[in-house]
Amino acid sequence: MSTASALVTGASGFIGCRLVARLLSEGRQVTALVRSSSVQPAEWRDRLRIVACDDFSEGNLRRLSIAPVDVVFHLAAYGVKPDHRDAAEMLRINMELPATLARLCAEWRARMVMAGTFSEYRRPSTQDPVTEDAPLEMHKLYGASKAAGGLMASAVAQEGGVGFRLLRLFKVYGAGEAPHRLLPALVTGLSKRECVAISAGTQVLDFVHIDDVIEAMLRADANASEKGGIAAWNVATGRGHSVREFAEAVARAMNADVSLIGLGALPMRKDDEPWLVGSPELLRSELGWQPAIDIEAGVRAAVAELRRI
Repeated sequence: MSTASALVTGASGFIGCRLVARLLSEGRQVTALVRSSSVQPAEWRDRLRIVACDDFSEGNLRRLSIAPVDVVFHLAAYGVKPDHRDAAEMLRINMELPATLARLCAEWRARMVMAGTFSEYRRPSTQDPVTEDAPLEMHKLYGASKAAGGLMASAVAQEGGVGFRLLRLFKVYGAGEAPHRLLPALVTGLSKRECVAISAGTQVLDFVHIDDVIEAMLRADANASEKGGIAAWNVATGRGHSVREFAEAVARAMNADVSLIGLGALPMRKDDEPWLVGSPELLRSELGWQPAIDIEAGVRAAVAELRRI
C-alpha cells in the first residue's frame, strides 16, 4: 500500500470526492485544494488537510505553502456546470492552471496526474473508437481549453522532468454527480414516479463507472512514479450506449415504468455529440487496466448508493 502524500485539486467535486475517499482508505496523506464556497463531506473532518483557494495564480499557490507532496491529482476544471460560461475564467482554470501546477511539480519533485475529457477530441468522422492520436477540438471553447491545458502541462512537465499522465475521461457516471446531471435527475424523478424530461436520447456515448476511473488514476500515478516521462491515455470502455439505453437501465434498476422517461421533452444541446466512443486499448496495454463494471452493474450500484444517501 502506497503512503505517498497527495494534493487533489477539485477535491470537492464528483470525481475528486471519490478519489479522496480512496486515497484515505489506502492510508495516504491528502491535501484537498478547494474553492472557499465548496461544501466538504463530513467524513473528511480531521482526516486530511483542506486548503481553501479562489486565486489559482502561481504566486498565490506558492503563498499557500502546499508542498511537499509526492503527487498532484489535478481534477479542477471550469465549464462543466451550466452556469460556467465565463471565457476568461475558463482559460485561467483549464489552460493556465495545469501548466502552473506542472511547473510547481518540477520544483517539488512531484509527479502529476491530470483529468482530461472526451470533449478534447474533435467530432469523429467515422464510428471507430477514438484513439489518443485523434484530432483535438479547435472550435468549442470548453474542449479546446481543456486540450490546450493538457498540451501545455505536458510540455512543461517534459521540460521539467516531471512524471506526467493525462487521462482523457469519457462519460463518467456514478453516485455523487451534480443534481443537474442525467443519472441523479432520473433517480430523483423516478423515485417520485414523476416524468423526467430528457432529450431524444439518441446520442451514443462511452459511459464509464466512477470506480473504474479512480482505479485508472491510481494505476497512472504508480506508472508515473515507476517510469517517469509523459503519456496521454483514454479512460473509456470502447463500447457505446445511447442516452436512451442508459436512462432505461436506470428505470430497470429502480423497477420504474420506462414510460416515465420523457424522451424528446428537452431539445438537444448545441454541443451534444451524436456519437463518441473511446478506445481503451493503449491504457490496457500500458497499465493492464480495463473496465471492471459494465453499464447494467454500474447503474444498479449507483442507484443503490443514491437511494441510501
